Amino acid sequence: RLDKKILTEVDELAESEHVDRTTVLRRSVAVGLQELKLESALQQYEEEKVSAGKAAEIAGISLWDLLEVFKKRGINFKTDEDELLKQLKELK
Repeated sequence: RLDKKILTEVDELAESEHVDRTTVLRRSVAVGLQELKLESALQQYEEEKVSAGKAAEIAGISLWDLLEVFKKRGINFKTDEDELLKQLKELK
């Protein structure tokens, strides 16, 4: 069950956007899931469990978008020449 305060906020947003409660909740879940996937991917990358290419795949975004996230969050892009060539091939 959702807290009354959360439901009130959902209803207010639904009203302001002229949609129903279900639409707001579905969008909220989708946005939250995307954020969780991104956070998981970043954590695995920083722990050196996955490459940048694999992290992008986990997050469901392109490598270029992931590199932009790295830049915004101050995360160093760690790669060697072989890994970079592999990742560039994955983009094709």
